[in-house]
Amino acid sequence: MTTTIFECLCHSLGAMSWIIIQLPGMFCFFLRTRRLVRFFFLVICLLLYCEFFHYYIVLLFCKWPILSMDAAQLPSKSKPLKVMILADTHILGWREGHWFDKLRREWQMERSFQSSMTVHSPDVVFILGDLLDEGKWCSKAEFNYHVNRFKRMFATPTGVETYVVTGNHDVGFHYMMSEQNHRRFEEAFSAPSVQMLEIQGKAFILMNSMAMEGDGCSLCLEAVAAMEKISLQLKCSQGGLNKKKMSSACKKMKKVTTQPILMQHFPMFRPSDHNCSTPDAAPPEEIDIPFRPKFDCLSKKASEQVFNWVNPRLIVSAHTHHGCYRIHDNGVPEWTVASFSWRNKRGPSFLLAVISDTDFNINQCFLPNENTVFSIYITGVILILLFLLLPRKHHHVTSCVDLSDKSS
Repeated sequence: MTTTIFECLCHSLGAMSWIIIQLPGMFCFFLRTRRLVRFFFLVICLLLYCEFFHYYIVLLFCKWPILSMDAAQLPSKSKPLKVMILADTHILGWREGHWFDKLRREWQMERSFQSSMTVHSPDVVFILGDLLDEGKWCSKAEFNYHVNRFKRMFATPTGVETYVVTGNHDVGFHYMMSEQNHRRFEEAFSAPSVQMLEIQGKAFILMNSMAMEGDGCSLCLEAVAAMEKISLQLKCSQGGLNKKKMSSACKKMKKVTTQPILMQHFPMFRPSDHNCSTPDAAPPEEIDIPFRPKFDCLSKKASEQVFNWVNPRLIVSAHTHHGCYRIHDNGVPEWTVASFSWRNKRGPSFLLAVISDTDFNINQCFLPNENTVFSIYITGVILILLFLLLPRKHHHVTSCVDLSDKSS
């Protein structure tokens, strides 16, 4: 009985092996003799390239920036930090946008982000607000649904932390920002109005721009109190207080060893995007449109106050959907990162930053341009149709089958 079962098993395995060996030959035969098989095979290859491999190829052209030799030679307790920064993903809700537009944009962003995780392997990711498009309007059930989608799309490998800044589409502009909307976003993404992080010895301050209105609202008072506490801690660390004050106020403060980097959604006050010098800056028809303080950027008063509080060595902002690099009058550089969504910009981008204790360097990375992808699709379809119209040579089919027989 046992021998019979063993013989049956061997016979079945032998038959399966023979079928597997024959598969390449059978596939080759159908590919060469059936136009419909060839058509679907080539279309699938085109789709795989445009919707999967093209993202890797484009992202491979973007490299991590290199710090200056002087900075690299300075003694440091920790290695430079590799940071990926993006913003304005605007995950679509159920009120605005066509379902296909929603499906397409989410696939593009997910593939871009996950491909970058593979290609670039950052130490930490910062997302500077407007994660959701309808967070300011949606119900609790809708909000939880969108949050889960976002976390699935922008999941990071083990060991890569993600930190989030609040945007106006997440909770609303100041005039419509409610305590409920703010708290649910804070709990979902661990994103309080103000927080200071130390990551491998580098200090980052994350700030809710809508809480810098200065009108005494409860959320504003909470944010101002947190900024003042951080300001005191920084001054204690830098010796910015007199000895008598330092002995009493700084005794229990943890020392911050590096000058902080400020992350926020709104840019600092600027009249417009006129002086921005990046390839993805606002187009000519938008670049001179005046900014509205408290809607398009922080007010001049709030900007000055933030500078006094934290004295950052670098500011990174978002919100305008266009890239920008400018240096403020006090010498502090500011990068504004463009939208990560093709719905807001034809050629989205993000930033790769390498940060040491004393220096930093930033590269812009551009995602696949949608016009380029459409051109590849059109060219690919034309080539496929031309290939199908070519006359078939029968002797090639025979050689294909012969090759399969030889391999078996």
